[in-house]
Amino acid sequence: MRPSSVAEAAAQPGGSLSLQEQDRLCEASPGALPAAPGLQPASSPAFALWQAAAHLQRAAWLPSGWAVRLFWRPGPALAASSGTRQPAHHRSHVCSLRLQELAAFLREDLQHLFDDQGIDASRYDDQVDFEDPITKYSSIQGYLFNIAMLRRVFSPTFTLHDIRRTGPLELTTRWTMTMCLSFARSSPLQRVFDPKVTFTGTSIMGINPETGKFNRHVDTWDAVKQQGFFSVEAFIHMLSQVLDLRKGPDAATSSSGRSSTSSSSAGAYAVLLKRRRYEVRKYAALPAAAATLPGGSAGPGAEGLYAVAEFGGEAGAAAAAAAEQALRRALLEEGQQPAAGGWLLAGPGSVASLLRRNEVLIPLASFVLW
Repeated sequence: MRPSSVAEAAAQPGGSLSLQEQDRLCEASPGALPAAPGLQPASSPAFALWQAAAHLQRAAWLPSGWAVRLFWRPGPALAASSGTRQPAHHRSHVCSLRLQELAAFLREDLQHLFDDQGIDASRYDDQVDFEDPITKYSSIQGYLFNIAMLRRVFSPTFTLHDIRRTGPLELTTRWTMTMCLSFARSSPLQRVFDPKVTFTGTSIMGINPETGKFNRHVDTWDAVKQQGFFSVEAFIHMLSQVLDLRKGPDAATSSSGRSSTSSSSAGAYAVLLKRRRYEVRKYAALPAAAATLPGGSAGPGAEGLYAVAEFGGEAGAAAAAAAEQALRRALLEEGQQPAAGGWLLAGPGSVASLLRRNEVLIPLASFVLW
């Protein structure tokens, strides 16, 4: 009878697994990562010794993998099947011992991504390959510089939604980040130029099997198709938000800013997904400026999930209805499920036509974050 978990397999005679079986079980149960046979828990003294030995290996240029061989004695079946496949040993080790710990670390550490405390750089390798659609670095110094630059220039707010295991040596986070220009926020320029930039996406975090530290960070943005560096599409997407001078429903209280959780006349909401043609928001309160035009209705209540699209100019009945139909088509094309019937219109109030950013809101019947 084939085992259904690493722990069950360890309890069977022999107490060891083939590399293929370890990989299969780890991939099949990403939420449960018990220690593999022959390894100590991550909090044990033996594991602390393994960590110290791994650091010594790096400092003394000792042969790759000697720390693992010193503190890990695999069972006979595993040893017989391994041959020279040391990287697979490392992969199983990280799969078994580190991923839950690293996911918990990220949940805590990313809360400090842009505050005075900052992230814990000791959990990252000296060589961290970072890439997003418009930025690329290959060292921890470049990685930290990018974070510091964003904090100084854009005053960002980062919201972590979820973390999943997506590979034997890989965790993926899903997040929202909103930014405003710091110099505009602290000057009279804010009255005429106060752009807000919103991104949602994923961060694919690779783990070094030798050290158990993060050595790769690749960001993807939900709003673009061309993800690799350098993405002209992504650069245009960012620039279009930075140069947008229009005033939206939150214009009356723009000094408070629009973050991933916005609370103003635009309503109280969190941005869960930003696509090129629309956003998905979770509203705690609908916009105070929301109004109903002929053909629309108030929707199914004051809270919930809504898809939101923007359009400029005067918010007449025909323009609003056209924007609503375009939004509904975009949702269906991308597999979203708009609720039948009701939709809302929100605008900035008394703002010149050229500077208006109106919003159409359609309630969603359902939404899946991943």
